[in-house]
Amino acid sequence: MKPSRSMLLKALLLLALAGILMAIEFSPLRGRFNPDLLQRVVTEAGLMGPAVFFVICALGTFLLVPGTVFVGAGTAIFGPLLCFVCVWPGIVAGAALSYVAARKLGRDLIYSLAGGRLMRYDDLMERNGFKAVLLLRLMFLPLGPVSYGAGLTKVRFWDYFLATALGEAVTILAITLFIGELREAWISGEGRRLFSTGAVFSFLLLMALVVIAGLLKRKYTRKAEKSEG
Repeated sequence: MKPSRSMLLKALLLLALAGILMAIEFSPLRGRFNPDLLQRVVTEAGLMGPAVFFVICALGTFLLVPGTVFVGAGTAIFGPLLCFVCVWPGIVAGAALSYVAARKLGRDLIYSLAGGRLMRYDDLMERNGFKAVLLLRLMFLPLGPVSYGAGLTKVRFWDYFLATALGEAVTILAITLFIGELREAWISGEGRRLFSTGAVFSFLLLMALVVIAGLLKRKYTRKAEKSEG
């Protein structure tokens, strides 16, 4: 199939976006997303600090900044609960923007290049989009690549969005609680806080997520192998 003018334009925009992301990844700007700077910016924003942090999380997620940067900084600035309130919707918003950008700019190009070679796997992703995305989110994989990759497949937006929201809610909550307990133990200088109810609960929650992700991966892999057969 001969690429249309609109497809070529989208391809150029996609390459431009990829170039920007790569430039940010290997430029000093990447270092700007560090806890100290984020804390200073949010503190100077005053009452608007949580809203500013939400925007930073959304933009940073779109620009492939790891979510752990925002979780760690947010926990130090706000504490675990308010951090979750700011970081979770920000990361979900940034992940949604990444999906839409990939879908609008790269989906047609990928389909025209791949043709029928990937249609079987693409159809499988469409039928099991929610489960597949939820599995990937529970596996603590990098946010950005999963988000952009999902946009290039047939995964429906709402399947992607809901799975991302659910998966990130669980993982971010577990991580913020765990980091919060470590922070309190560090500040207080009391090592026994590492064995408090909150610390033990957050650790067990993280371990449970790892086990659940492993079980889901095994189940999904077997299902995919059966479909291929």
